[in-house]
Amino acid sequence: MIFATTEQLDQLLDELEELARSDVASNQFLAVVLEQLRAAVSADFACVMLPADGQQWWSLASSGQSSSSAQVERAVQDQLARSGADKLASLSGSQADAAWLAVPLRPRSFPRGYLFVTHTVAIAETAVEGLLAVLAAFAEVIQIRQQQELEGFVDRTWDQVQGLCLQLSHAPNYNLAAAWLVGGLERSLGAARVSLLKSWPHSAPRVQAISGVPKFNATADAIGGLQAIAAELQRSGKPLLRQSGQSPAPSPGQPAQAPPLSDAAQPASGPGPISELPSAIADDGCFANLLGLRLAAHGSSTATTAAATSKRHPASGGPANWLIIEFPTQAELTRGLGLLPQVLPAVAVAWEQQLRWLRVPTFVRKFAGGTAPVLQSTVRSLTWPLLLAVACLLVWALCLPYPLIIEAEGSYEPVVSRAIYAADDGFVDELLVEDGRVVAEGEPLVQLRSPALELRIEQVTGELRGNGQETSGVRIAINQLDLDSAEALSNQSRLASRIVELETKREYLQRQLEMLQSQRERLLLRSPISGTVVAKDLQRHLTARPVRRGDALFSVVDLAGPWQVRVQVADRDADYLRAHYASSQPTQDRHVEADLESPASSEVSFILTSNPAERWLAKVRYIAEQVENRHGQGCTVEVRAELDSAQHPAAHAGAGVHAFFACGKQSLWFVWSRPMVEAVQRKLWFRNPSPE
Repeated sequence: MIFATTEQLDQLLDELEELARSDVASNQFLAVVLEQLRAAVSADFACVMLPADGQQWWSLASSGQSSSSAQVERAVQDQLARSGADKLASLSGSQADAAWLAVPLRPRSFPRGYLFVTHTVAIAETAVEGLLAVLAAFAEVIQIRQQQELEGFVDRTWDQVQGLCLQLSHAPNYNLAAAWLVGGLERSLGAARVSLLKSWPHSAPRVQAISGVPKFNATADAIGGLQAIAAELQRSGKPLLRQSGQSPAPSPGQPAQAPPLSDAAQPASGPGPISELPSAIADDGCFANLLGLRLAAHGSSTATTAAATSKRHPASGGPANWLIIEFPTQAELTRGLGLLPQVLPAVAVAWEQQLRWLRVPTFVRKFAGGTAPVLQSTVRSLTWPLLLAVACLLVWALCLPYPLIIEAEGSYEPVVSRAIYAADDGFVDELLVEDGRVVAEGEPLVQLRSPALELRIEQVTGELRGNGQETSGVRIAINQLDLDSAEALSNQSRLASRIVELETKREYLQRQLEMLQSQRERLLLRSPISGTVVAKDLQRHLTARPVRRGDALFSVVDLAGPWQVRVQVADRDADYLRAHYASSQPTQDRHVEADLESPASSEVSFILTSNPAERWLAKVRYIAEQVENRHGQGCTVEVRAELDSAQHPAAHAGAGVHAFFACGKQSLWFVWSRPMVEAVQRKLWFRNPSPE
């Protein structure tokens, strides 16, 4: 069922990967990818699903028509609900006369999103494996796009999310917290409008706050539309995704504006009719592209569960908060869907914590914020005892054991990696591999050519030829000697000595020629290991390039093998690592191997710079003894930690990491003031007298 050849698929995937790294809008990128996927596997329908709320899913993008797409989505979610199914590499089945295949966007991680296609014809068993491989390749392209958007979000917007969470924690009342919440979400998600609605059990939702609108008109059509959407969310208990499939986007010079919600914003004659609103606004007064979901810190606590609980226990039913996030275009909606799983959990936790704090009575909160007036006289009389108690408590707390954490920066890379170096001076005659190609051990990679070596070989070959001709001439002269001559014996001895000299020189030249030919054979660089070629623009940088002996051309790494974290730890922190991680047995090697069976050995945790939300563990395998000063940036010690081959983060080789080494426990005062203590030790303590 795959009509394209392997070369065509590779070329198509390369083009899609370039598109994923470009600035094209996400909805256009997904439309192109899904359309190409349908054409490649002859599918009737292709769709990308993202997690929304607990066991609910968003349809991020789709291509094609299928009457059974809803049944297929339910079938995939039913299989994912089974134990361990979310860790499978793929899922397949048939539903409503449609065969379907599904693969996760990240390897063996269905809960982070998946890609599925449907066929109206049955899929042969022999074709399933090939179709799954193609789907996995397209899923990897989509993952590259998501990773790029996530990196951009972390670099540009994550500080805003953290600031919003901090701001919510200082909100003095519910109304101000709601206004800060919708305004911060609008900026973080790039939305046109964010609305917060609240509903109690057995009551209709009511608008609490709208971003950019300090005072709204409760009778406006848009307010009624928002409350109707929230009522539908409350009734169904499922998130809502509305997209403008046919609505044209506003022109670049005239962005879509929200309908008037504020009394001050409306003209004296009242708001205009719905027909005069921009095309990005639907008939209900809301944007044609919007998301609706319940604002809850626990993703599994859906509205249906909350409604059922409130019916069984009317007295215990609490209020529900609903978010309606509107976007001016479908492109912004697609981008917001991708960022929502990163933004909403942290904001929801900060929101719910602040709501709990605001439910505390006002006088209790005031007492927690400062000393009550009635207790001021009592506290004044107990000032010195309290200060003494606080000082003793502080000293006791500072002496408590506290974990000593050493932090360092490094990179994430495969364990097996070999650099390819130029064997001699010359230039690259022929490049036999491309970027990202998988090669076997001993496979030719680069053919070098050394003009100096070729000239030397020709010179030695010419000397050998001249030596042979001269030897033949001497032998002819010996045969032509007149034996009756008085000088025949001396001439024969002289010519025989010349033959021995020429043969000795011939053996020397022959050995020299063999050595030069072996050097020429080494100009064909071969792969020392089986792996993948890692480089950048090989054809442009290496073709016909002059090289010198020892120049690094590119690397071959084993991406399928074990991965490791290589970290540069500051020299001042290296002794703590050796004391905790290294073996107690002395060694004469240049490095210290960690004894994994020793109780002192432990794991090191790290996070990827591009994905700080996830933390991974690795085993310390190597701690160097020598100290290096690379590029003059300070003295460091290299530490390597190997990951479990079964589970490791899906990141590119060379990704930046931030490692955390737990080096036992020290006193709390020492952990907090260690730099100052070490500075004092260097200046004042343990100073040896200078030799006289």
